[in-house]
Amino acid sequence: MQYVIENAAYIENGQKEKLSFMIKDNEFRYIGPNISYHNVMKMEASTFLITPSYIFFAPDLPEFPFEQFKAKFLNEYVLKGCGTIITNFTINRISEFDQALRRKRMSLLNSPVDFLLGIQINAKLITTDLIRKCKREKIPIIFVEITKMKELYSIPWGWIRDISFPLNPIFIPIFTSELKLFSEKMLLQKWTTLLEDEKIVHLPSPLQKNKPLSIDIIKKIGLYPKKGILKVGGELSYNLFFMKKDDEQRRGYPYGVDLYPDVSVHKGKYVSINQVPIFRSGTGEELIIHKTAIFV
Repeated sequence: MQYVIENAAYIENGQKEKLSFMIKDNEFRYIGPNISYHNVMKMEASTFLITPSYIFFAPDLPEFPFEQFKAKFLNEYVLKGCGTIITNFTINRISEFDQALRRKRMSLLNSPVDFLLGIQINAKLITTDLIRKCKREKIPIIFVEITKMKELYSIPWGWIRDISFPLNPIFIPIFTSELKLFSEKMLLQKWTTLLEDEKIVHLPSPLQKNKPLSIDIIKKIGLYPKKGILKVGGELSYNLFFMKKDDEQRRGYPYGVDLYPDVSVHKGKYVSINQVPIFRSGTGEELIIHKTAIFV
């Protein structure tokens, strides 16, 4: 099928412009200010803002019964324009790795959105054996539970860095205990200084839950340019927000307003129309990252 989305508002680097999109065989074939194709179905979108499908951090997803699973994914992800989630599985010892990963993958077999898996583990359990397992299973994210400063300095970072190549899993801090704001801030400062000195791929702060991730984070994790961008030859996943003429500030999640998209398309199929989500069981896929931080 071939069609054109004409004159949709698109915001990049804080600047709004009008773009048109020629779509064929579930791909963007052209993106630009004007399209002169004739005899092609056209959708006038001058009253809409278009964004890429969103990527959310969705931690600690429980293993719901199916109906609860369906309701959660529809209401918290599909309805909000999210086409990809980053989620985690947690272990308390290295020996639990294989079973915990298997259970997490099984729990997401019916997912209607794509997913990227990360492992959550206490800082004191980060070893070269863990990195080897992550490389073998293509787990590109390690969520590090931080509670004490000395835990960070007990990790053999030099060995970790050497054995991480070429995947270079990204290390992301996470706090599971109730720390005072000052203590949390000090831990993050030490975390950033230490990992920068050791040249370890990392984020300087925890991911925000259930909100669209910024393009800088998407690039560092390694999902870009497959996700989080509208590009020629790219995946046909996007959101459309209706904008009233007197409401220029209505720009969706990335621009500070909590709004649901009026239309969402995920990999060429409508998944939400007029803010009514459609559950497409099992259409979500596990995403594989071969190397993080390529475009930073």
